[in-house]
Amino acid sequence: MEKGSGRGTLVLLFAAGFCAYGCNHACMIYVPLYVVALGGDLLQAGLQATVFLALAVVLRFVVGPWADRRGAKGPMLLGLAAYVVGAPLLGLCHDFAAVLAVRCLQAVGMAAFFPCAMAAVSAASARARSGLALGLYRFVSSVALMVAAPLMFSLVTAVGYGVAFAGCGVLAAAGLLCAALVPARCCRPAGSEGEAKGTRAGWRSASGEDAATPADEARDAAALSGTQRDAAEALRGARREDLATSVTARMPGDGRAAVVVALAVTLLSALGYGLVTNFATSFAEAAAPEANAGMLMALVGAGGLIANPLAGWLVDRRAASGVVAAFAAVMGAGVVLVAALPMLPALLAGAGLLVGIGYFGAVTSAVALLAKRAPEGRRASLISQQQNAVDVGIGVSGLLFGALIVATGAPVLFALAGFFLVVAPLAFMVLAARRPAAAA
Repeated sequence: MEKGSGRGTLVLLFAAGFCAYGCNHACMIYVPLYVVALGGDLLQAGLQATVFLALAVVLRFVVGPWADRRGAKGPMLLGLAAYVVGAPLLGLCHDFAAVLAVRCLQAVGMAAFFPCAMAAVSAASARARSGLALGLYRFVSSVALMVAAPLMFSLVTAVGYGVAFAGCGVLAAAGLLCAALVPARCCRPAGSEGEAKGTRAGWRSASGEDAATPADEARDAAALSGTQRDAAEALRGARREDLATSVTARMPGDGRAAVVVALAVTLLSALGYGLVTNFATSFAEAAAPEANAGMLMALVGAGGLIANPLAGWLVDRRAASGVVAAFAAVMGAGVVLVAALPMLPALLAGAGLLVGIGYFGAVTSAVALLAKRAPEGRRASLISQQQNAVDVGIGVSGLLFGALIVATGAPVLFALAGFFLVVAPLAFMVLAARRPAAAA
């Protein structure tokens, strides 16, 4: 995808993202309540969310490569169109089967819009500031959540679910209009020559830059020389240059290792976030009745507002793998503080802020790392897989940690999980740094 397409393009992408996130958040929060209002039970309310996320995970394996081959704009428009149509249809449903069918349609929106929009934001921003751009984009998603939830509550109370979901469709339509105005050039795949260079350089760069190696430059020079003799000489010289620079090209944080760290830490962070969202509030209420347990998740959200732009800014200036691991460790420290609430209820504020800063910082820095390190022809695919890691981690956490709480007790589980979240990401980073050095 072409880079540096201007601030106007970023404004359009941010506006489209705000509308899409607002519609998606409102539906995810209120569809379970709507299912119960239609006469369904709690099992059905949870089932629609599981089917929605599972289908989105599967579809991303198709949408990511499609965006890498054909450009991100088409999938973005398709995703928003699914919300434009799907949200009003929810208000027309009369039973659970109809709701489930519409949620399957909205899963297309979840899979198609969000990873492709992040790939487009990365492509439209200057490379040196792409991390900050993605951090601000995810900040927009946090603001959309803060706006959508209370606004949807007011609409449902005042005019009912049907009109409220229609309003979500109008919001998605505004996002669709913004996405349609995004210049196609900033969402197009790079040309074959540029994509080949990106694939060669993207995995090899220790700093995340898309700079060609000496061998790449020599091959290009040889191709222009017009003689096979010149080409052979240039290639021989380039191979000697490659041997001389192979140690620095595979320094700690090299491309593939950084991608593995980003995806693994995202999955771990999502598991920890699922543990907190599913069980921390009820644990805090029981462990510290005098504390306002409801403030815990509010503080997690506030931590996200701080962390999203900060994480992107740091990825632009520091070793990205270290930033991802550090934020995950901060989250782990917050989970440990949750375990200590029975002894020190005053730790609730610190626990919420650390969990929020750590989780949102880890996820944002991971997606910024992937956007910087991925070859041009794989950016949307890798961001799609990072989104899958988030959804799978959060989705699995309820069953996994529910069983473990029964076996170990909540304080022990929170303490162990927090300690693991501190140690494991840092260990991943160290192992990833040592592996290329050992292979060199």
